[in-house]
Amino acid sequence: MGTTRRSALMAIGGAAALAACARAPGKAGGDVVAAGQPAALLIWAVARERLAGWPRKPAGRALAALPPRAAALPELGAMASGGRPANLEAIAALRPRLVIDYGDIEPEYQALAGRMRTRLDIDWRLIDGTLTRIPEAIREAAALLDADADGLATKAAGILARWRRAPPGPSFYYARGVEGLETGFRGALATEVLEGAGWTNVAVGSRDIGGVAREQVVAWDPEVIVTLSPAFVEAARLDPVWRWRRDNSLRRILLLPDTPFGWIDRPPSLNRLLGCAWLAGPESSSMEIAMMTRRLYGMAQVEVARPRWID
Repeated sequence: MGTTRRSALMAIGGAAALAACARAPGKAGGDVVAAGQPAALLIWAVARERLAGWPRKPAGRALAALPPRAAALPELGAMASGGRPANLEAIAALRPRLVIDYGDIEPEYQALAGRMRTRLDIDWRLIDGTLTRIPEAIREAAALLDADADGLATKAAGILARWRRAPPGPSFYYARGVEGLETGFRGALATEVLEGAGWTNVAVGSRDIGGVAREQVVAWDPEVIVTLSPAFVEAARLDPVWRWRRDNSLRRILLLPDTPFGWIDRPPSLNRLLGCAWLAGPESSSMEIAMMTRRLYGMAQVEVARPRWID
């Protein structure tokens, strides 16, 4: 993720001078631009009326699970990572009061944010995207957006406290996408929610996210396959490579919700609180997840999906 963020910001910075001259009145959304999708979810949860548009517009199925305002917002492109790069002239034409980025805060990203702030002539704030600092991120965003989100921050802190105390879970392989042959390696943001709850990631030997061979998954022999993809589940449930372990026992598959956003990543933002809440209490968290889903997204409680085990 870091390399992508760095490349995107450098490319944007090179075009910023042109954009600064292109401002025009009028906009369809609010007055705050999200540099990337993680920031968009943070703004949406804290003060959705302030969000100017999506860096990457959610797919139709996700939009159908969100309030109508989500579909009305334009796609602006990403200024940090993921999706189509932003058109700086279009961003400047919105005359935003603020740009918020949410993610890595290493010195190189802080320096890049400073240069972007100067070149765009727009206030640019970089908020720490660490999972365990979500309550602080909510409060910082609320202060910037003149919003009241103390209740949300307090609930997030409670969820994370219980998540840290979760009993150890099984060994797992995270199967990303329809083929399932992309994964988050141990220590990656994509698997932090599971690993932080005491589940053991079998994917070692690399960093962040990458491709693997089916034979490697067999060799790792995880107890559980975790996925966000219903299409992968349909393909894998009868496939002996995915379903059978070396001791001839049946391997379980855990399908986690991905609508409107994933419970453990995609993107790495406040949506991860739902995965943390479930891992902290799989049998007792239904009401809390329903309430948190409504608070984060504006969804009705009856629309909340639940994780599903395939035995």
